[in-house]
Amino acid sequence: MLAVIVPRADDRLFGALVCQKEKSFKVYLPEDNALAGAYENQLSVVKGDLGSVTEPYVWVLEQGALPDQDFIRRACRTIGKHPEFDVYHANLAVGEGLPRVTKKEKLFKKLVLDNVPVPLSSCVFVTAVLKEKSVFRADGSMDPLSTVLACASARGLRNIWHQQLIWQAPSRPTDPASQERKIRDRLEFLHWTESFYGEEYPLGTGDRMDLIASELAKLFPSYSEDALKEQMYGFQVASGTVRKMRAASALRSALKARQAELK
Repeated sequence: MLAVIVPRADDRLFGALVCQKEKSFKVYLPEDNALAGAYENQLSVVKGDLGSVTEPYVWVLEQGALPDQDFIRRACRTIGKHPEFDVYHANLAVGEGLPRVTKKEKLFKKLVLDNVPVPLSSCVFVTAVLKEKSVFRADGSMDPLSTVLACASARGLRNIWHQQLIWQAPSRPTDPASQERKIRDRLEFLHWTESFYGEEYPLGTGDRMDLIASELAKLFPSYSEDALKEQMYGFQVASGTVRKMRAASALRSALKARQAELK
């Protein structure tokens, strides 16, 4: 049986769940919600979060997702045929997707370098794995990218075949503080990857430095080159005298590209 966690319930999400062809699932609401009473005769709804889930598989259904009536049925069918995976994923209805199977060696490239979008709502997880490996940001929210990479690190990721998900990413404020927060989230993620992968990092040293430097350069001109250099040195890849020199060079190149972009 599948658990569906709905962090912020609304009529649209409840309506999508009512329409599912597969009915063997339970809905978990982390907070009391007046809508639950309106659907009590149509859905099995309980108050609880990830820690409360006892079902073997879990799906986090966030605002922005619009699953069709076959989503849970096809997810359960894929799980039944391929129980060896820890993460099952549906490509989004628009944009680049993932192949039927994405092995752990290629998953980093697809998600981090190619920026293939994988929101939490596009994935069904083995509950025990999500409980053990989910990654949270400083504000307490679950980080989708880190969580998917961590949960799929042992066995890769299996697509829910013939299934897509309509997804509208929540709009983010465009003020300078919010834009910086977005960049900081990405830098926090890159710090996490260094701790998570250690000596088995999926990129070579140079490519890794370029990835970090390109993100740091987005903070220019709000931060000076010297300030950004100090932040660059805070990454493990820049440890040591020679690597600091290489990191500084990578940052200079990224800042040159940034300055050209701003002209």
